[in-house]
Amino acid sequence: MSLGSDKTICAGELREAMRAHLDTLDPPAGSNVDKPEVRPNFDALGEGVWRILTADAETISAAAQDPVFWAFIGALRTEVEQLRAFDNGLKAAFAAWDPAVPATGLTLKSAVAALGVPGSTPAAPANLRGRLQ
Repeated sequence: MSLGSDKTICAGELREAMRAHLDTLDPPAGSNVDKPEVRPNFDALGEGVWRILTADAETISAAAQDPVFWAFIGALRTEVEQLRAFDNGLKAAFAAWDPAVPATGLTLKSAVAALGVPGSTPAAPANLRGRLQ
């Protein structure tokens, strides 16, 4: 569930949690949360919770919370390293090539053909997971 763009979801969750608690009383009193004079109290609490979660909390993500995302990051790092190796190999092949010496053309062609081409870029995860602290 998303927090939404304002206090609405937080206030609603607090209201429903209080309704569930009050309905355990004898007699049940959960309907009290729907009274017009009570609504502003839940809205204020919801605003406070929403601010804590959106402005004051630190969001973290680590392998324990989001292994899919961190596997993706690892795959990207591997791809970057493969691209660096490809780039270095390509530079070395052209540095060894002398266009004035025809025989080096075959050496260049062989060196470029021997380069390991990185695989396709890994698909990004559809969402991120983390936790608040």
